[in-house]
Amino acid sequence: MDWFIDLRAWGRGGPIGTLKLSDGTRFYPDPSPFLSAISGRDLFFMTHGYNVDRQHGTDSLTQWKSKLKIDANCVFVGILWPGDSVLPIFIDYVWEGSEAMMSGTMVGKFVRDSLDSAGSLTFASHSLGARVVLQAIQTFAGFRRVRNLIMFAAAIEDDTLFHEFNEAANNVDRISVVYSLEDHVLELAYPGGNLIGGLIERGDPNVKAALGRLGPNAPWPGKIIPNPRLPSSWEYGHTDYMTSGAAIGDFTIPVSIPDPSAVAPPPGMVPAAVEGDDTWKPCWSPAFAASRWLLP
Repeated sequence: MDWFIDLRAWGRGGPIGTLKLSDGTRFYPDPSPFLSAISGRDLFFMTHGYNVDRQHGTDSLTQWKSKLKIDANCVFVGILWPGDSVLPIFIDYVWEGSEAMMSGTMVGKFVRDSLDSAGSLTFASHSLGARVVLQAIQTFAGFRRVRNLIMFAAAIEDDTLFHEFNEAANNVDRISVVYSLEDHVLELAYPGGNLIGGLIERGDPNVKAALGRLGPNAPWPGKIIPNPRLPSSWEYGHTDYMTSGAAIGDFTIPVSIPDPSAVAPPPGMVPAAVEGDDTWKPCWSPAFAASRWLLP
């Protein structure tokens, strides 16, 4: 059975509520079944991004997990947080991160106070969910380490791992950042870094680009695996990493990120993707996550 940490007060919109455990269909007031299920096992936490309600989040995380090929000793835990839009979308997207931060703190305290029996911890995120998992890791830093951190289309600034969340980055054994120049949501959300980023060096302190579009700004924390950006020919946009509909297709694991000049679709697709068919995209991201999780 899969589990969800639900931090919402309401199913759609609304504030942060109390931390609740569910299986996607009902809540468990007594945490004992969850704590028993995770004892001695590896935990894989995954959270959705911005402007996602409870049902959408549950559906998309369920579909994503269905393509996550990891061993039976691992327990998947989805994180549902109130990232629904409050202000106009691109204003709220960048500057209204308080819900993500408070959600991360709640998850971090829960890990610190209740999950000492788990075998290992891996965190993955999409979009603004990066703030949730980074704040969680920062909250329990010093309590225990994180095996993997995998961030897809991270809606945070490109130097965040070196500054704001440096303590979290140092508490992770291996960090994977997946980013795409074709992520036009992040292009609009971080106008300063994209307006003049090609005219001056990225290291200028007045330029802030999105981690999920241009990758980490130098200097990189040593734990980051130096991935290339996703090939532009893949046309991998911000919403391509996850789907709330049926995830169609599959990949032979392991998968990796090829040279940015590679042509679409990526190799290893079963059945082979056809030209113009984008259904492989939300299947590739869990295949990549599983590939990183399975590294020794």
